[in-house]
Amino acid sequence: MTDTIKINALPNLHTISGKNLHESSDEKYKEYRKKWSEWPENFYHGNFPLFLDIEVTNNCNYKCKFCATTYFDSSIKKGFIDYDTVKKIIDEGIKEGLYGVKFNDRGEPLLHKEIVKFVKYAKVSGLIDVYFNTNAILLKEETAEALIEAGVDRISISIEGYNKDVYEKFRVGGDFERVFSNIKKLKELKKRKCSEKPKIRIQTVLLNELSKDLNNYANFWSPFADEICYIDYKEESDSSLRMKDLEYPWACHQLWQRMIIWWDGTILPCNEDDRGQLALGNIRDRSIKSAWDSIYHGMLREKHIAGKSHEIPVCNTCYLRDSEIKKLIEGCKK
Repeated sequence: MTDTIKINALPNLHTISGKNLHESSDEKYKEYRKKWSEWPENFYHGNFPLFLDIEVTNNCNYKCKFCATTYFDSSIKKGFIDYDTVKKIIDEGIKEGLYGVKFNDRGEPLLHKEIVKFVKYAKVSGLIDVYFNTNAILLKEETAEALIEAGVDRISISIEGYNKDVYEKFRVGGDFERVFSNIKKLKELKKRKCSEKPKIRIQTVLLNELSKDLNNYANFWSPFADEICYIDYKEESDSSLRMKDLEYPWACHQLWQRMIIWWDGTILPCNEDDRGQLALGNIRDRSIKSAWDSIYHGMLREKHIAGKSHEIPVCNTCYLRDSEIKKLIEGCKK
């Protein structure tokens, strides 16, 4: 089934306006993005992941109804990563040819008091793609200035709508005026410092109520960002998983591109496993490279290559898998 497997290197992010933040004239960066596309397309995983998601905390200051983090149960321990762990991760990555890191997975990274220190260490170490996603309510001017000086390459800011009523309906716990002010100040800071970085992406989850208003969304936010995007909505309900138990020629790109390391050191093969059921061990006990090359990780890849991702329980109930297969099936009908 290998020849017919469908795989998409960046499946659920769609640009509405502006430029793709990954466009670059730098040869090393172009090499990195070429591998990002070609490795999953060729089912090649190289010597080491191209990219690591380092979760600095799984705490969040919002309670968005469409986010899995909102529904964590009491069995999921909350915490913050320590600097020595971040340093250990980046040091191994640099040795093995790592290109970049994102400093979050399940939580809000600006809650971590050492986020600027983490960014600075990643850039001083030589990583060329250092970024994080944020709701921006804590992106006050002094923090933004420190991040610019630390060298952060890009920041993705998650915003639903372009007015107070819509934003605060979906971003529960948010403050539209405060977020808007922070974004304007970030734009002004970049201009004042004559800095092209961080490149700014403003993005929304494509909720039904927002899908018909994307042009106005883009027009409102374009003056403050380099790129405006939307992310496919994932229904956080098992009843939506129509593709559950279905054998289908589809494979997940993440298994050939990246790995995730939680605040407590847990190593994971993808960022859709919110409960750590596919854990490959802990960086306290093993290297990232050994997890990347492990027999278990290889088994996950082989199942996907064979179109049998449904035989992996976590993948079988994965919202990304479900939405991607639905899109493929709909595409075949057209």
